[in-house]
Amino acid sequence: MSDSILVIGGGIAGIQASLDLAEAGARVILVEREATIGGVMAVLDKNFPTLDCSICIEAPKMSEVDLHPNIEILSLAELESITGQAGDFEVVIRQRARYVTDACTRCGDCTQVCPESYPNEFDSGMASRKAIYTPLAQSVPGPYLIDIESCLNVPPNYIPCDRCYEACAAKAIDFNFIYPLA
Repeated sequence: MSDSILVIGGGIAGIQASLDLAEAGARVILVEREATIGGVMAVLDKNFPTLDCSICIEAPKMSEVDLHPNIEILSLAELESITGQAGDFEVVIRQRARYVTDACTRCGDCTQVCPESYPNEFDSGMASRKAIYTPLAQSVPGPYLIDIESCLNVPPNYIPCDRCYEACAAKAIDFNFIYPLA
């Protein structure tokens, strides 16, 4: 990927930088450690000093980043190492698995059958989420993800649940990173 620009952090500044660079013709790789871009602004109610709705401002930009042909989003990813010099860098990026593929239609059938509930860290724990979830209704990238630490399919659970896998009409659940499904 020579001639690419790496933007680290998918908050509002990283989103705007990626859009500006991509519109100027650059190929952009946007690296975000969380499951969705948007950062803190995406979870705020109002934006100071105008008191405008934060997600109302940011969601169109998030969507534009997602659809832009010159931008690749790597969520659940972190920069592991960087070598080189100005204009000639080599980077290693480690990306964690979502366990849900891009075939996900965001229908929500999987969350309705998931028996595990946890405080939702994206709203300061004031609501709950399932082990399979999407952080925000407007999450970009769109597919759900599985909190593998909370999932009942992770060994040493002796009776894997597989409820989300069975409920997914799109067959977007991929546990092959943990154990092969029959």
